[in-house]
Amino acid sequence: MIAASPVTAGETRWFETDGGNVRIVTEPYTRGADIVRGIIDIDLLPGWKTYWRDPGSGGIPPSIQVNNMAVVRSTHIDFPVPNWISSKYGSFAGYDEPVQLPFTLRTNGPATEQNIEARVFIGICKDICIPAFTDFKVPLIEANGSSISALVVANAFDTLPKAPETMGISISTDLQANQVLKVSVDGTEKDLALFVSGQQGEQFARPKLISSDSGTSIFEVGPTNGFDHGQEVDVIVTGRFGQNAFETMVPLRFNAPE
Repeated sequence: MIAASPVTAGETRWFETDGGNVRIVTEPYTRGADIVRGIIDIDLLPGWKTYWRDPGSGGIPPSIQVNNMAVVRSTHIDFPVPNWISSKYGSFAGYDEPVQLPFTLRTNGPATEQNIEARVFIGICKDICIPAFTDFKVPLIEANGSSISALVVANAFDTLPKAPETMGISISTDLQANQVLKVSVDGTEKDLALFVSGQQGEQFARPKLISSDSGTSIFEVGPTNGFDHGQEVDVIVTGRFGQNAFETMVPLRFNAPE
């Protein structure tokens, strides 16, 4: 652990792990609200990486677990667009720079000022991957004017991927053409990074570019574990095109493995 350091309202102390430091920051809630927003703040050291929501076959997806379910009834983590990272075990979707993962806590009834206990579990990698978990006392604080923590959390949510149609990007599927994802953009495929994850935690390999013509790129999406032939699955499509980050959900139909 690192030595104690000053903190401001809405922040936990930094906790040291191999490859970086981790803390939680929460945004002061509005009186009467039953939602509290926050971030898992992962300050990676140079050369270290951490995982996206779909960590690949051997990775660890970030998670946050609140111990007192009498206060918090659900948690949800959102993810910035990751990068494809190469390792000796293959490529995986993740982050190789410091990253802030926004999360939302939904409380049982209106939130009240208190500390809640939460465990953060992440994987941090360099030559090998190390599971790291830390228990935090997370402050829930009622809003009373502006605060640094509110700005930090709001900025993290503002940088999350947006609906693709708001930036002129079209994503579609043809359920008669199994495992095929069509992405239409005004540009070339070399500027496009694509990631696919399952709404129910299903895992997928890196999308494979099949063809590209006149701004439309066709990708094949393969699951890491087989589905029943013709099975339809809702998938989350996340991507980056130039400076634009986008995310949407579409249905895909899959072939059974041969």
